[in-house]
Amino acid sequence: MALRQLIENGLIQKGSFKLKSSTESNIYIDLKKIISFPKLNLQICDMIHSKIRSDNNLICGTPYGAVPFASYISINSEIPMIFLRKERKEYGTKKLIEGNYSKNDRVILLEDVVTSGNSVIETASKLEEHGLIVSQIITVFSRSDKKNLKYKDIPIEYIYHISDIDAI
Repeated sequence: MALRQLIENGLIQKGSFKLKSSTESNIYIDLKKIISFPKLNLQICDMIHSKIRSDNNLICGTPYGAVPFASYISINSEIPMIFLRKERKEYGTKKLIEGNYSKNDRVILLEDVVTSGNSVIETASKLEEHGLIVSQIITVFSRSDKKNLKYKDIPIEYIYHISDIDAI
């Protein structure tokens, strides 16, 4: 089971932690480390992939935690990927979004961990400002008290909820 392996490999830790959302938690989920565990990364990517609808043109991972998931799924599933920078480059082409896309392309947005949904909102807003349509949002973990968290009318689907950790 992937959840148990996430715990055993230290990607989920217990202790006292301050989260990006400024809240305190006794559980910290650090999925950025998953790049060091290829088989576990593959398992999680396959779980994400099983939720992807076929009506999407592109895939994008939120910077930077979900980029490895988006990259693997893009290559394995032949879904073109775009890369959103945290901030616009101040040199060269000065792009915020790398990759080929067209106005009204439908994007699957991936996130590693959602607490309040703020980084999903920020990322989706930037994509929409460039004429893209965020049509599906999938996160590996939801820390939200609301199990039906949404961006606009789009449900934020998740593989695991924070409450699943207690069952292990």
